[in-house]
Amino acid sequence: MPGRELFIFRHGETEWNVEHRMQGRMDSALTERGRSQANSHGALVKSLGGLERLWVSPSGRTTETAYIINSYVQAELNFAEALMERDCGAWGGLTVDEIQQKFPGEWSARDDDPYNHRPPGGENLQDMLLRVHEFLDDLFAFDWYRVGVVTHGVMSKVILKFFLGLNEVETARIRHPNELAYRLIFNPDKIDTHYFTAGGEVKPGLLHSDSRLANLPQSQ
Repeated sequence: MPGRELFIFRHGETEWNVEHRMQGRMDSALTERGRSQANSHGALVKSLGGLERLWVSPSGRTTETAYIINSYVQAELNFAEALMERDCGAWGGLTVDEIQQKFPGEWSARDDDPYNHRPPGGENLQDMLLRVHEFLDDLFAFDWYRVGVVTHGVMSKVILKFFLGLNEVETARIRHPNELAYRLIFNPDKIDTHYFTAGGEVKPGLLHSDSRLANLPQSQ
């Protein structure tokens, strides 16, 4: 149905985000700033008309973020394992510095091909796309117009790739900081994309590490 909207939220900042530590399937608590970011998301989506449903990764950090957001909109709350963050394998719980010291070759391979590289024992972005594909297809089986997902930084890239048809390089360069929310508006001939940050203006397109790609095509 045209006019449907999907909001993509990343969990608020966590203690391990501050420490630059890989979380993956592991977890850490939201910081005070992380809870403030979640409150900003909730206030934002309420000001834009609320949500009918909220789908959530069952990790602790996403669950806490979702409950804060939902205190503003009282949406139907659902949990989906498919929205879990990338399995970081042997890198889980390590800081970036520790990974670079213990796995220098693997870290270099990640820099060379961030989309296809798998951490030892973990997933790459294509693995995650296969994992979440059925869930994203099924979103359209429900009679909703405004829905949100609360997920993770890497999974957010994968969801945007799925809906926008991005290539591997574009997908890997997407950025989704904790304070940012994406909105996709599904029109008959295109998908409009916007992003919001706490206290900031609404901007079209996607936040990207390469400013030349900041306004990626907004259609499938």
